[in-house]
Amino acid sequence: MEYNINLGVWKSVFAVPSEIVDKHLKLAGAAQLKVLLWFLRHSGENISIADISKALSMQEADVRDCMQYWVQTDVIAINDDVITPAKLSDNVYGTEISTADVYEDKTAENINISSNVVVSADKAENTAAEKKHMLSRPEKPDMKYLAQRISSDESIAFMMQSLDEIFGRITNNNDKATLLMIHEYYGLPVEVILMLLQYASSINKCSWRYIEKTAMSWADEEITTLEAAEKKIQQLTNGRNAASVVQRIIGVDKHSPTEKETMLANTWINIWKFSPEMIRAAYELCVDTKGKYLPNYTNKILESWHNSGITSTDKINKSKPVRSKSNKKGNADSYEATYDISEYESTSVLDGEW
Repeated sequence: MEYNINLGVWKSVFAVPSEIVDKHLKLAGAAQLKVLLWFLRHSGENISIADISKALSMQEADVRDCMQYWVQTDVIAINDDVITPAKLSDNVYGTEISTADVYEDKTAENINISSNVVVSADKAENTAAEKKHMLSRPEKPDMKYLAQRISSDESIAFMMQSLDEIFGRITNNNDKATLLMIHEYYGLPVEVILMLLQYASSINKCSWRYIEKTAMSWADEEITTLEAAEKKIQQLTNGRNAASVVQRIIGVDKHSPTEKETMLANTWINIWKFSPEMIRAAYELCVDTKGKYLPNYTNKILESWHNSGITSTDKINKSKPVRSKSNKKGNADSYEATYDISEYESTSVLDGEW
């Protein structure tokens, strides 16, 4: 009698280092794990970035980024195009050293984040807060430091997981490094950062340029609590809603308002409390005077009315409409401006166009 053990899909297996499961399963993204598993499955073969890219339907740049993650976290090493297991290092996880090596100010413009060191969460946050006004532009932390922070701090790990959920896609390590930089360098708490990300997603502005710029602004305004963040978001929302109202009033195509447009619209509607009729009147006066719509000039007109206590179109000083007949038969009658433009032009508040 012969016996045969049916291993099924287990008939062909390959080894996966225990450290991948123990330390990286919750740290690495899906893309990083896919690349490593494919690489391990084809160990001993001559493979290239292009091979992995084709097999996994990924961009070559993304494959390189994934491989770099495993290099920087000391899982693999690349020497002369030969990939080998990296040597074990005692200082990769859990060793506490001075934060001076992580946020080291060598040139006052260049911050070097060491790839060999790990810092406790408390010390990293304290040092980052102390130096955030000393340094002009921080560099993002490297992958090893990112992995350590995610591993050692549950709130950081939660923030990184939430990032993918909020953006609705798998973010890469560069994205996560930027988020960690915002937390440690600008000093914004995790819960405030998550509110910022949710707001950015709600207005379709998930670019890291916008998010980092907004984070810098919030840090300067010391928005470090949920209550302060909620108030700020409400202000931003009111401004965007006001900008949409102004777009309808003056008849321009609906578009995502600029920061300047949002600020002006918020002032006109939410602070000065001007009615749509007053805003339209200021718009028409601007066009009559300058030949086109200029937001800053329109703002000067409204500011003049606000300072003078003019709250309705009935109080605006108007000149009588002057009808002028065209010499050419059949042309419609035309009217001059219904506002005394010269009076507004003569006031100092309207000098220039900003």
